[in-house]
Amino acid sequence: MVSAKAYLTVDPIQKDKAVKVIDRMHGYLSLLDGNTSYGIVDVITIILREGLEALLVVIALLGFLKKSDQEDKKSWIYGGVIIGSIVSIVLAVLVKLLFTSGTFGNNNFLISGWTGVFAAVMLIYVSYWLHSKSSVDSRNHGIQDKSCKSLANGSLFSLGFLAFLAVFREGTEVVLFYIGMASSIKLTDLFLGIALGFAILIIIAVLMLKIGLRIPMKPFFLVSSLLVFYLGLKFTGMGINGLQLSGVLPATSSDLLPTISALAVYPTWQGVIPQAVLVVIAILVILHNKLKRN
Repeated sequence: MVSAKAYLTVDPIQKDKAVKVIDRMHGYLSLLDGNTSYGIVDVITIILREGLEALLVVIALLGFLKKSDQEDKKSWIYGGVIIGSIVSIVLAVLVKLLFTSGTFGNNNFLISGWTGVFAAVMLIYVSYWLHSKSSVDSRNHGIQDKSCKSLANGSLFSLGFLAFLAVFREGTEVVLFYIGMASSIKLTDLFLGIALGFAILIIIAVLMLKIGLRIPMKPFFLVSSLLVFYLGLKFTGMGINGLQLSGVLPATSSDLLPTISALAVYPTWQGVIPQAVLVVIAILVILHNKLKRN
């Protein structure tokens, strides 16, 4: 949609390229034409696909509190998760009751766009902070590190808000998916799939926490920083894409740019350049810290 709009709003208009994009879109959407039915596997796939990204953020935050001997403050993270889940369900239900899908389309892009950008900013900051902790002497264990405790004590709301954003952004998508599927699947299969999906997510969360807590301090913070940076990079692309779809940001497409769905890289300069800048900054920070240690 962003590419097609970009080709039709440049001067001169690149009609042929826009038609090719629209033809591809038609090909994708034609698969949904007719009587579509869903099964338990589809329900589980949706919750795992959307939920794993939010789960990575929550696990990184919980692991940080545990490693820094601040586990008693994990209620802030859980609070963000619970509130994010509730708001997601309420918003999705209100959307279904009060708006047509066409009317909500633009608002949905705005919501996903701004929450994606805000979450990306916070994720990039947390990624940098976690990376800085990876250079802490392993004998210190980070427990006596003043800056470690300072972040936990002074930024609990920020940590909880980050958990809220991650869950809210993904949760709203999940609920809207399920509302759309409800008419094409047995309710017993839908609820069973949701239950199984949540059960799998819980098992993954427990395993990640247990494995993560056994990892030494330095590798734990290093791996966590890389995972959080990946999510920050992806949320940046998704947020910018959402704002482009809503018309807040312009879109300049190019055949030179790739499409990498796993990283939310789309063929517009407005999305690729900020992501490229983040990668360059990350590399420079890593090199700087390495030279500093040497």
